[in-house]
Amino acid sequence: MKDNSKGKHPHIEKPGEEQIRELLKDKDPDLLEVYLEIHNLILEIFPEITYSIDCKDGMMGYGARQFGYDGWGMAALAAHKNWVSLMFMLGVDLEDPEGLLEGTGKKMRHVKVKSSEEFEGIQNKLERFIIEASKLNKN
Repeated sequence: MKDNSKGKHPHIEKPGEEQIRELLKDKDPDLLEVYLEIHNLILEIFPEITYSIDCKDGMMGYGARQFGYDGWGMAALAAHKNWVSLMFMLGVDLEDPEGLLEGTGKKMRHVKVKSSEEFEGIQNKLERFIIEASKLNKN
């Protein structure tokens, strides 16, 4: 495990599926699958993206400079009790004609996904958000 957090939460750089499953073993198994589906979608779109998972809270950060540690990345993924959130650090700047993005923060917006079926229904829209968000990330 590489700790790049300067004394904060330890992270694993580019964790494999087994490591992700171990860190999120206490989450609902169905939501863990949603988390992995979204994670794999991001890796399909950007196979060379920099990403790391927080070993304490299981949040995955994507982008050249990770959220929370010396800057803002492109996106983050978090498994909650009843859904998985895909957060876009500059989400306020994304085109969202369907109104999928939630949040009232100054810059960040997120999409909540509650099941694999829901993921399948919005996968193309998530892909569009991910590609568009990558163009906003100048770090």
